[in-house]
Amino acid sequence: MSHDKISAAARQRMANTGEPYAAARRAVIREHQATVPPDGTQWYQISYSLGFWGRLSGWSDRVMGGAGPGVSGVEVDPERVRVRMGSFKLDIPRASVRSVERSTARIGGTIGVHEIGRGRWLVNGSAEGLVEITIEPPCYLRGIDTLFRKAGVHSLTVSLVDPDGFIAAVETART
Repeated sequence: MSHDKISAAARQRMANTGEPYAAARRAVIREHQATVPPDGTQWYQISYSLGFWGRLSGWSDRVMGGAGPGVSGVEVDPERVRVRMGSFKLDIPRASVRSVERSTARIGGTIGVHEIGRGRWLVNGSAEGLVEITIEPPCYLRGIDTLFRKAGVHSLTVSLVDPDGFIAAVETART
């Protein structure tokens, strides 16, 4: 959705609801992102902890970058797996996914986007529903999460609300 369309929709929502512009704009973006994806595309939401730090992280993600529960997630389509959480955006070609499985990683209380080792990344809102994706050849990131340096990603661990559904969707498309 272009900036002009977002602005127009936010102004229309302001007129209808009396909300301030910022709140209306966030609601318009949230509604647009929650729309049904095109045929063959599936959406898997990032899981967020219900504890204090999880709620705080979800709230701050929404305020700071439009991320948070209901917005952050993984989109699976016939050609790509797209991971989105705040400023973290990684598009993985389906042919590069070597394996996908439940993770047994013990991540403690960490929440957010982290490089946990050379080419290994963690994207999570909780310690529940962890899935590890092995990528070969690696994909590359560049942006605020990597301090604007090019960083390879060969393993990605993600916390998902429906990890088994995600694994099945990726496995089905790989075969």
